[in-house]
Amino acid sequence: MRKLAYITVTLILLIALTACPPINKKPSASDVRITGDTVTGQKVKGEYTFLDPEQEPEGASEYKWYRSDKADGTGLESIPSATKREYLLTSQDVGKFMYFEVIPVDIKGKAGDPVKSAASTIVVAGPSFEIIDTTLNRNSLGSFVVKANNLGEINAFGVVLEFDTEYLTCPGIVQSLVGGLMIVKQPSESVIHVAVAGLKDLDVQNTELLRVFVNVLDKAGNTEILFSEYVSEGNVKFSTGVIPVISGLDLSDTGIITIQ
Repeated sequence: MRKLAYITVTLILLIALTACPPINKKPSASDVRITGDTVTGQKVKGEYTFLDPEQEPEGASEYKWYRSDKADGTGLESIPSATKREYLLTSQDVGKFMYFEVIPVDIKGKAGDPVKSAASTIVVAGPSFEIIDTTLNRNSLGSFVVKANNLGEINAFGVVLEFDTEYLTCPGIVQSLVGGLMIVKQPSESVIHVAVAGLKDLDVQNTELLRVFVNVLDKAGNTEILFSEYVSEGNVKFSTGVIPVISGLDLSDTGIITIQ
């Protein structure tokens, strides 16, 4: 009887154990690194190897990007908007080291421990346009400057700018600071398109290109001016660019106009 009872208890325990679902262990990430050229206007990508003890496929892993003045992993500044595997380098990253972090997550939603990459190479400035921040007075005719960096020799350029008409309106007055033949168009109240040609291999490094005049309205505060694009009535798309064409042109700068 004792032997039978022992066998019965053992069988019950075995049935109970086999009925328990297996423990879903945490996934992990290895070989976390950054690939791509660390030049503004270019995209870098976070790479890694996903590992799961149960061979589960990867789910919605989470990503973060950081920048720092140091290459030893200290002094990290989180970039809140950077939550994808790819990151577009901007003027804010110049002179910084980039770091990529992944939190591996399996298909069942089980998250592992966050893993950071080593520092990237230092970010350098690539070809870019920028709008120089400035302060203007209400109810006046003011202006701001469009500048370009590291373009090399160009023969022509076009700039499409968008602004908030609650703060500014554009009378269509623009001064080319580099000469050439200039054409100004206003496809809408909030957009101005300036094209300058005939520059004959102008060497553009840190060069002020345009002074754009605006009517400053009676509203104090900060407003942004953006590099934008539009489609003409003939279904032609216009955006900021140069001739000869330069790939990886950084247009991420936002001009901040303070109106007082």
